[in-house]
Amino acid sequence: MGTSKIELKSINDLLKFEFLIPSYQRGYRWNKTQVVDLLNDIYEFIQNKESKSQLVGDFYCLQPVILNKVTELNFRLIDGQQRLTTIYIILVYLEKKRFSLEFETREKSKTFLNNISEDINNENIDFHHISKAFAIIKKWFEEKEENESTIKEEFYINLGKYTKVIWYEIEDNEDEIEVFTRINSGKIPLTNAELIKALFLNSKNFATAEKYLRQIEIAKEWDEIELTLQNDEFWHFLTKRKEYPTRIELLFEIFSTEPIKDEFSTYRFFAKQKLITNLWAEDSENIKKIFLSLKYWFDNRKLFHLIGYLISTDTYSVDGIYKLFKGKNKSQFVDDLLLKIKSDVNVNKIEILDYSNNYAEVFKVLLLFNVATILNNSNSYIRFAFDKFNRENWSIEHIHAKKDKGLQSTDSIIGWLKDVQKQIKAIDVKDKEQLQKKKNKIILETQRLSNLSKITKDDKEFRSVQNIIFEFFGQPDVDTIDNLALLSNSVNSSLGNSFFPLKRKLLLEKDKNGEFIPICTKNVFLKYYSQNANDLFFWNNTDRIDYVKEIKSVIKNF
Repeated sequence: MGTSKIELKSINDLLKFEFLIPSYQRGYRWNKTQVVDLLNDIYEFIQNKESKSQLVGDFYCLQPVILNKVTELNFRLIDGQQRLTTIYIILVYLEKKRFSLEFETREKSKTFLNNISEDINNENIDFHHISKAFAIIKKWFEEKEENESTIKEEFYINLGKYTKVIWYEIEDNEDEIEVFTRINSGKIPLTNAELIKALFLNSKNFATAEKYLRQIEIAKEWDEIELTLQNDEFWHFLTKRKEYPTRIELLFEIFSTEPIKDEFSTYRFFAKQKLITNLWAEDSENIKKIFLSLKYWFDNRKLFHLIGYLISTDTYSVDGIYKLFKGKNKSQFVDDLLLKIKSDVNVNKIEILDYSNNYAEVFKVLLLFNVATILNNSNSYIRFAFDKFNRENWSIEHIHAKKDKGLQSTDSIIGWLKDVQKQIKAIDVKDKEQLQKKKNKIILETQRLSNLSKITKDDKEFRSVQNIIFEFFGQPDVDTIDNLALLSNSVNSSLGNSFFPLKRKLLLEKDKNGEFIPICTKNVFLKYYSQNANDLFFWNNTDRIDYVKEIKSVIKNF
């Protein structure tokens, strides 16, 4: 669709036009809620405008109307029938000049529409709903007139002058029924990006040949920007799971100061800007500067990790980071980012953080530990995979399991007991008499319990054996950070109630198969931080102390 066909038109601009509602549409169906919502929205706009000095360019914006042009003054209405028909009915009630409206399937529709009354017309379903809407509108105004005698005139002025539609004409070679079908199957949404591009690339902005070349240049630049933003590694560094039909829309949001109230908020901001200043060339250059700044952050290893952490922990959004960045040199910007991170993480209190009472803080510490581990290695070109991280949901996993996690059915309990047998048999503890005794007992008891036809997690026999198993591998049910690591929900759920060596085995398999396992989570299960890593089957108190020391050391150096 040609971008020059998109523009804003006030209701007053529409008064000269004739609209035909084609036969393939179902007709007018708005109910009381929808009609009253529209009236209230316009009324609220009037109230807000009167309560402060009117801002130049302020207007109330309706959703798009999509049209097929027949002549200069005649259009077939492909989408937006409900809104436009309701506006028409309001104008009839106010007894003001209005545009022409007709239903292709209703021979008498033009006559009926010119003479609507509050008497419900049951001649056909369209007339029924239209006359009902008229009665609703009449009642709404009568209730308002009790307090405001001039409401009708004020409403009419604001409806005509300050209420606008997003006007979208399809191309001459497009089939309108095909367009209508695509709209109603959700495949042709009018996006902020399309509408904003139309504002910037409107031929009215480019009167001379030289300016026309600039139009082509801007269009090419924006296509290249969109292509770069389609790189998922770049995109998911900038935002957490937020998707747009076209990703350049994120830049428009950063540039805009309009609060995001609905899907067309950003477009309204640019439309107002154009009415106020018409500085389209300057604005397009500023949008390019935003993109280049974001690309610079992505390419700079230090900024990439600092900003990636803040966005991934929801400490800042990308537009918040950009506000922090504006007007600063790199050194000042880095200092500000580090200050924000330091306010998030208190290194001196890390060892007392626990799963139940400090979940959010633990999450931030563990993510920072992973990010800082990579960034602190200045000889490495490896970067933290924010693209993979931000596309997943994450949780905190116990390194050595909690006893009461999972194991709801007999099958799951027996499966767990068999896993224990395999792992226990693989452990060589011949030189440790006490452990050897426990090992032999566990093998015998797990074999016996595995042969039962029914068993629950609350059975005394199972509880007793489970306690021996967990104590064999390390102290269970430790909730402090020295027994916690980051894992995606999908990986975490697959670990279930596994104990330390089985978790390590499963994680290494996941890693080998291409699942994203954060570097520090992988390291902790490999006992990379333990001074004595001989006992790979156990997670003991010494391992936990060494782990916390490493977390604190890495974050302090960061």
